Amino acid sequence: MSQNAHTLHLFFEDAIKLKMAQLAFQYLAADNTEEARRWAAMLGVEDLEALWDPEWFNQQVTAARTHLLLCFDTGTSGDLPLRALEALFAHGLQSAVLEVFYDQVGETERMHFDQGRWVSRKDFFSAHPQWRTVVEPMEEHSTPGEGVSGAAQGEEEGDRYACSKDPAKPTSVAQLRKDAARRKKEAEEAAQAFINMARTMGKAGKSPVQGLVAVLLLRAGFKGLLQAIVFAVATILLFKGFWLWLGLGLVLAIVLPLYYMLSEYKDIHGDDDEDEDDKGEGNDGGDAGDGDTSANPAPDHGKPAALGAPTADPAGR
Repeated sequence: MSQNAHTLHLFFEDAIKLKMAQLAFQYLAADNTEEARRWAAMLGVEDLEALWDPEWFNQQVTAARTHLLLCFDTGTSGDLPLRALEALFAHGLQSAVLEVFYDQVGETERMHFDQGRWVSRKDFFSAHPQWRTVVEPMEEHSTPGEGVSGAAQGEEEGDRYACSKDPAKPTSVAQLRKDAARRKKEAEEAAQAFINMARTMGKAGKSPVQGLVAVLLLRAGFKGLLQAIVFAVATILLFKGFWLWLGLGLVLAIVLPLYYMLSEYKDIHGDDDEDEDDKGEGNDGGDAGDGDTSANPAPDHGKPAALGAPTADPAGR
């Protein structure tokens, strides 16, 4: 069974917050909710579900002098621990590094957090250079005697830590949670809409695949129409010749949707059409062969001439 393996490095503001979080997580891993609730309350977190997702399994909690290491697995559709990070950042967490190994595709992804925001790898180590040796051990970067620093080696191809997922700009963990919830809701709504469409078409005696193809063709047509509108508006505003650009925009509004719909149709049915063409050519060849056989029958020398048929006179009479 495929799963996602999470490794979470947690760095707190002081040793007291670190100790409280350590005890809360260790009791949660041991299924001692009473003690876990007591220490979480001392940390300032009243809801245990904000720290611990019931869907996590294979949990391991390791405490060091400088940080807390939390490891757990989830299913392939499991969410990132953004809720736990948001709660911890509100109660003493200073920074964190999350590593996720996606077993289904064999890929690893890293995310860096600082002061309640998702930041780039470069910004994280600029603010906390002391944590590089913790989250990116030197022995993983270079071998002794190479004289290559961890930072320089981290930029080289093949570095296992060069899998950082960096944002275009720092984003709060709260905003990440909202975006993830929105995407999940949209995916569920799309799946439900497809299920409803399949049921409706099934009752009407039609294949759901036809409905899906129609949706894809409509989307392709809408894409072409949108591009034509953008082109027409931009050219009318930027260049002279209102009627010229308007007319060209109307032409594109007809041509582009048809072009995209035809391209989408070929992408969907291309293989089937080629197979049908090959079959048609094979049938034509077979028909031609049959026609040649009937037009030129093989002579039969073993049968006597039919009675009453004229025969040549050997004497010439």
